[in-house]
Amino acid sequence: MSRDNKTQVPIESELSISDIYSNRKNCSYCVQPFFEKLWCKKCDPYKIIEGWTSENPDVDKFIKDTMYSRKYGAWLEWVPFDRFTDIEQIGEGGFSKVYSATWVDGKANYIFEYGNWKKLDLKPIKVALKRLKRSHEFSIEYLNELKIHWNIYLEENFSLRFYGMTKDPVTKEFMMIIELANEGSLRSFYLNEFNNILWDDKIRILGHLILGLNNLHKLGYFHKNLHSGNILVSRDYYFECYNAYISDFELTGPTNKQKSDNKIYGVLPYIAPEVLNGNPYTPSSDIYSFDIIMTELSSEIPPFHDRKYDLNLSVDICNGLRPEFGKGTPEFYKELAYRCMNSNPKQRPKADELSKLLIFWCHSINGEMFGYNGKKVKAIFEEADEEILYIRKMNPDAIYTSQSFSFNNLPNPIEENMNNNNEDILNEYEVCSYCNKSITEELWCNECDPHYMIDGWTSEIPDIDKFIKDTMYNARNYNYYFLEWVPFDRFINIEQIEEEGVSKVYSAIWTDGKPEFRLINGSWRKSEFKSMKVILKSLNESQNITECLNKLKFYWNLCKMDDTLKFYGITKKPKTEEIMMVVKFTNVKSLKNITNDFNNILWEDKIRSLRDLAFILRYLHELKYFYKDLHNGNILQNGNYSYFKLFEPANEQKSDDKIYGILPYISPEILNRKPYTLSSDIYSFGIIMTELSSGKPPFYDKNFNSSLASDICNGLRPEFGKGTPEIYKKLAYKCMNANSNERPTADELYQIINFWNIILSGGVLGYIGKEIKVMFDDANNKIPNISTSYEKNPEANYTCQVFMFDNLPKPVNSSIIISYLEETKNKENSHFYNKICTYCNKPFIEKLLCKACDPYCMIEGWTSGNLNIDKFIKDSIYNAGKILSHSFLEWVPFNRFTNIEKVGEGGFAKVYSATWIDGKSEYVKLNDGSLEKLKPKPIKVALKKLNGSQIISNKYLDELKVYWNFYLNDKRYLTFYGLTKDPETKEFMIIMDFANEGNLRNTLLCNFINTSWKDKIKWLLHLVVDLKSMHKLGYLHKDLHSGNVLQKDSTVYISDFGLSGPANEQKSDNKIYGVLPYIAPEVLNREPYTSSSDIYSFGIIMIELSFGKPPFYNRKHNLNLSLDICNGLRPEFGKGTPKIYKKLAYRCTNANPIERPSAKELFEIIGFWYNSIIDLMQEEENFGYKGKEIKTIFEKADKEIPNILTSYEKDPDAIYTSREFTFSNLSKPVNSSSIISSYLQEDKTNEVARQDSQLADLDFKRYL
Repeated sequence: MSRDNKTQVPIESELSISDIYSNRKNCSYCVQPFFEKLWCKKCDPYKIIEGWTSENPDVDKFIKDTMYSRKYGAWLEWVPFDRFTDIEQIGEGGFSKVYSATWVDGKANYIFEYGNWKKLDLKPIKVALKRLKRSHEFSIEYLNELKIHWNIYLEENFSLRFYGMTKDPVTKEFMMIIELANEGSLRSFYLNEFNNILWDDKIRILGHLILGLNNLHKLGYFHKNLHSGNILVSRDYYFECYNAYISDFELTGPTNKQKSDNKIYGVLPYIAPEVLNGNPYTPSSDIYSFDIIMTELSSEIPPFHDRKYDLNLSVDICNGLRPEFGKGTPEFYKELAYRCMNSNPKQRPKADELSKLLIFWCHSINGEMFGYNGKKVKAIFEEADEEILYIRKMNPDAIYTSQSFSFNNLPNPIEENMNNNNEDILNEYEVCSYCNKSITEELWCNECDPHYMIDGWTSEIPDIDKFIKDTMYNARNYNYYFLEWVPFDRFINIEQIEEEGVSKVYSAIWTDGKPEFRLINGSWRKSEFKSMKVILKSLNESQNITECLNKLKFYWNLCKMDDTLKFYGITKKPKTEEIMMVVKFTNVKSLKNITNDFNNILWEDKIRSLRDLAFILRYLHELKYFYKDLHNGNILQNGNYSYFKLFEPANEQKSDDKIYGILPYISPEILNRKPYTLSSDIYSFGIIMTELSSGKPPFYDKNFNSSLASDICNGLRPEFGKGTPEIYKKLAYKCMNANSNERPTADELYQIINFWNIILSGGVLGYIGKEIKVMFDDANNKIPNISTSYEKNPEANYTCQVFMFDNLPKPVNSSIIISYLEETKNKENSHFYNKICTYCNKPFIEKLLCKACDPYCMIEGWTSGNLNIDKFIKDSIYNAGKILSHSFLEWVPFNRFTNIEKVGEGGFAKVYSATWIDGKSEYVKLNDGSLEKLKPKPIKVALKKLNGSQIISNKYLDELKVYWNFYLNDKRYLTFYGLTKDPETKEFMIIMDFANEGNLRNTLLCNFINTSWKDKIKWLLHLVVDLKSMHKLGYLHKDLHSGNVLQKDSTVYISDFGLSGPANEQKSDNKIYGVLPYIAPEVLNREPYTSSSDIYSFGIIMIELSFGKPPFYNRKHNLNLSLDICNGLRPEFGKGTPKIYKKLAYRCTNANPIERPSAKELFEIIGFWYNSIIDLMQEEENFGYKGKEIKTIFEKADKEIPNILTSYEKDPDAIYTSREFTFSNLSKPVNSSSIISSYLQEDKTNEVARQDSQLADLDFKRYL
């Protein structure tokens, strides 16, 4: 296939300049004004909807619909055909051709960072391209297959990933981009691998297949063309098993739609006899096809392989002919298959029934099934394994691709007596009380009732009985967690402890307690009874069974998601017939009661309660329900809802104009009679946040009337308590935003507050975690100073009321809310957002995954020979889950490196280039959530050998930890891959990214004439970003010089952290280390090293960049030079160096360290220069200059570069490697009386203006 033409057609912008800046342009999807230039935030958070077309409106809309809805975070992409390479045809069916290909870019992935979605680096992946024949005509049928495949992919885990669409530019046929099944079709798989496939693989394949078919039927579809050529198999190398996936949905459709013609489509042996007879296709017809696959897996050959697929075969099938089973096939397997092939479709089992049985078999074979029957099943299949033989003989007229058949006058299907040999099986089994099935179904009745609890009781309400039994049946899926029916007389000491409306809460002693089970000799045994204290919560919907059941199911699903919540069972009060939930006992005081003990409640308790509340609210909103009456009286201490009175679906609204609730908690848009939305719950959440902060109910001193409602609409909000952390206020104000569309979602709330909760619980995550902990610790100290006494207005009514307000003002924010919201937008910190682990799809701070497991299988099986090094590397692997990029270190044997060459040497280390044969370990996530290691890819790296590292000192470990911490906190540092060891010298070596351009000193030496001022300013900006990050983390470099600045492509990086250390740690000896011209004069005078000392070194590098020569290249680096430096001597600048540049460099090299700028200030100044040079800030004025003036200044300086002489003769004693100095009795540092002092004095004149100057909201990092 040709790939010469692109199918991604650019869309010309319809915007004029005035349109862009007035935001008049509307989104092509929702027809709403863009949130930003050419971007609709609501529809298009990833910025991927605009700017492409498939040239077919239906395809465009289908893809954009998936982007807009983004269910489970999944969406489709349009991919130009030229983004695929290595395209090879690997299969062809009756309706389509399939190709394998390498997708150069791979599936787009995003992380939420700095308040926006950031696209991750592209990674090529292997995919399948499925071309439907004649799809260039693009029929409704083709669009239906796309939609069906997409719906199935979204709703279940048993289909191949559907990535997107593309189009062959030659044939104009559309192609689906789907996950590549690495073993091909089931037919080719078993024919090629049959000797290697045992019964546990077969049963797992069938189990995976029936689960997919069951989900298909639950969605209201049937397949209509199910055969072994349409089943794709993928090998899971991590779990060493095979998974099967249904594919090809060309004939699939809703169960209520049938083809109007009389044609029969499919592969003849798999077509059910009733369909051959012209009867409608039903889900039972799929079950027939499934069973033919069962016979096929058993016999090791395709069905009827030795016969022509013609009228005669179809007649025989209708007369009861079925494929043969393989030798040694278990009898109960045959029995199930015969039931599936029953000529009467009504007597075939359903997919749900089959899935339960096959899961039971699978668990039994794997030794996970308890009881006698599980062991028996395992033994039978193990015996059958011995009979597996490879037999294959095929008739050339047996065609295993889908065809069209037109058979007439076939006999009515008859049921052959297939059960004569199985009467002993029929008579052996009894009927299960839960599933009412017999024969082979008995084999899974231990699955229905592993704890022998399904029988012998009733609630006298069939729906309640079924709900409880369903939890018992599915206990295996939830760690054997299930509900019980508990007779009311098993409770004693019942006391009412809460009441809200008509719902009551009681404490009680459950005399039997929750049963516990232990597995003994393959069977479950109940432990002795232990009484326990529980909560009985009445449901006021008890008389309405449907509503009551909805509440029970909601709470049950909630408890399955959160292990801290415990729902034990259900009971019924005999006198009132009230249904009651039996739940874990907690201190069930409502939030209203808890705030009465305000002075004893720490912020960690408040955050924990809010976290629990946000968790439940998130789940409620995911189900598209809202709460509608969220207030302090409806919340228990641990965040659980105590009352569900107004809990209802989001698509159901009350038809009257009445407003229900407690006035301060009702959002302003509801007061204005707007429909209730999910964000209305968020407003109530924000009010609760203020209440937890102040210890007082909201607006306790106000009359709850139309006047208060009007004030709320005008922006009035409750007060916060003294000392409330600013980040807490910001989040609360976001929740109480008058614009409901700008409030956070419940999921965002949970991520943020859960992050705080982890920090306050001791799980401090990095520097930002420490900052947050300090904030809340300070707030705890202010709690005793908060007065909680207040006089409540008699008309402040904190019970649910009905309101009827008219003519209220339109909701607006107050000035204080606006200020907080603006600050939040400008300073959104991505650390406040939780990240998702690519391994388990759980937020890292919800589940510290890598503390519990080792997803990369890299912790065991190696040693560096040093326990401290081993621990350091393993700690990085264990803690990978806490890092946004999942970064970790590796131990790499030295023999995995080739082409090792020495490329540099410093005062403390030698550096080598090398080829790492295997490259950095990379992983891809498989369907079951496990990680598979990708094929090794050699990469070029640098190996840094620290002198004397045979003995691992604390100093060496400190450098490793400093470098690792820097790299984790700022990915601008060169990548730190891991460690190795020279087997001859026994010295350890750091494996890091290779800087292909060498160090900055060499770059200036070799290429100064070709280096523009734009490049120099960009490099300085790179350096100051690194330096700012380092200082912010509390570290100093202490050895910054141009030999320690490395360049990779066009980016420079600070390296060599041998002398780096915390700012509060100083060396106890009197020695001075470094390269003399870069050492600050106060350090030469044995003053403590500070962040300003790093700034001095930075200033020397600025001068070096202007001159092209190392500082003091023509002088001996000895005592005399150090004396001159202390007396104000500084290196020369290059010809034509801009005056503003000199001023800044002289400020950096000021003899007085207090007067040097900080790294942050340098970042602002140099960032402004750089943005001015690249035309981003032409009219803005900062630091006394307009952007266009800055650009002109440096363009003028560029013209002088060719006139600067770069050749020089270095003094033999000018040494530019770090070493040790021992100077004494140096003069006190001063600035030179001439040049430096004049520049600094001139600069001071404008200091006030400079300090008042504020940068606009610049994002320098995106240009680095």
